[in-house]
Amino acid sequence: MDKVFWERIKVLVKIAVPSWNTKEALYLVTLSALLVVRTYLSIWLADVNGAIVKSIVSRDFNQFMRRVLALMLFAIPSSSVNSAMDYFAKMLSVAFRERLTYYFNSKYMKNMFYYKICNLDSRIGNPDQRLTQDLDKWSQALASLYLNFTKPVLDIILFSKKLAELVGYEGPAMIFGWYFISAIIIRVISPSFGKLTAVEQKLEGEYRAKHNAILGHCEEIAFYNGPNWEKIKINNKFMELYRHILFVLYRRFLMGIYDSMLVKYGAFVVGYAILGLPVFGPRK
Repeated sequence: MDKVFWERIKVLVKIAVPSWNTKEALYLVTLSALLVVRTYLSIWLADVNGAIVKSIVSRDFNQFMRRVLALMLFAIPSSSVNSAMDYFAKMLSVAFRERLTYYFNSKYMKNMFYYKICNLDSRIGNPDQRLTQDLDKWSQALASLYLNFTKPVLDIILFSKKLAELVGYEGPAMIFGWYFISAIIIRVISPSFGKLTAVEQKLEGEYRAKHNAILGHCEEIAFYNGPNWEKIKINNKFMELYRHILFVLYRRFLMGIYDSMLVKYGAFVVGYAILGLPVFGPRK
């Protein structure tokens, strides 16, 4: 996610969301509101769970039953909010695809660009895949990007505020410090998975183009007795794609190990340190 990435995203977002008076903007606002509600529900759930544990320790059966009932009722708003988030995220993705499709189809069919791209200019390969499959995946990725960015930001802000009320600002500071260090380490050792995915999509398109070429020239291939030659070409292109997929899977395997060590288990250690602040910290 470098400068070039954000510049390209900025251009495409202006096409996908041309103004705030569009349904895409309405979906974004709705998702933002649902995210805020979801975060407050998560905080409330944490309070209820803590109260249930306290009632068990104190052996207060009546309070325990009230808290358990509240926890059961929590399923109604929580399920509704989570389902609504999933629904509007998919609606946002479909809306992005609709607007981008109309835009690029208009450009594609204008001034004989379709002819120039396919016959005179080879810089844009496999336009059929780019205008269909790639456009659909990009729309889904953009909708997911908004959720994946906004959700943790809201969680960090609201949960940190709640944590600061309980243990002081030392707790959030320790969490921010740990994740900052982890982010730097992961940034240094992580390969550019965005570029690797782009290469994979390019190879997928080239492999599919080989099969389309066979369908389009099947008579010539049969006439010149060229099945073996065509088989070698499509197999070689598939092996190129296959090796790239294996390479990406291996790099993701290594990054999964590093990510678990730093983010998951490292966060456990920091979490226990924060829990110990009220007992061993300066405010004990």
